[in-house]
Amino acid sequence: MSRHAARRKARQTRRAALVRQGEPLHAPAAPPTPTDPILQTITRAALALMLLLALLLLWRGHNAPGGGFIAGLLTVVALTLHRIANGAPALKFEPLRLIPWGAGLALLTGLVPYLLGQPFLKSAYGYVTTPLTGEFEWATALLFDLGVFGVVVGAALTITEALIDVQPRERVAGDEL
Repeated sequence: MSRHAARRKARQTRRAALVRQGEPLHAPAAPPTPTDPILQTITRAALALMLLLALLLLWRGHNAPGGGFIAGLLTVVALTLHRIANGAPALKFEPLRLIPWGAGLALLTGLVPYLLGQPFLKSAYGYVTTPLTGEFEWATALLFDLGVFGVVVGAALTITEALIDVQPRERVAGDEL
């Protein structure tokens, strides 16, 4: 008996066992189970702290270690924790939409100086003084980091949500309920 014939025979045997047990071959997905209220409560505080830290890493990235990549990864971890605790995504749109916007912003940030006769990705900077914050530095490198942030969040969150949404579609004889 060939391998293909053996696999086909095994599938037929499993389906016959399911039919004998009176269970449907393609069972509907189980409704989401209620999550732990302690996890939900802790997640609210952790989400806020992680997003605040991600914002800090994004802001400081053009002058110090950090930037769009690590801020994007931290944001994905925070949003994934929210998804696990609450059973629903925090974003109201598909994260895949962030990828072209982020890539476009990063490319544009590098392309503008090049078109003005400067090296590609040349960063401009300056200082702004406000009554609330005092003097602080601005730099176009922050726009590049923001583009990288969008690409990382879009790609990693799309992959993570695809892995979270995997649900078995067929029961076999050895499966437990």
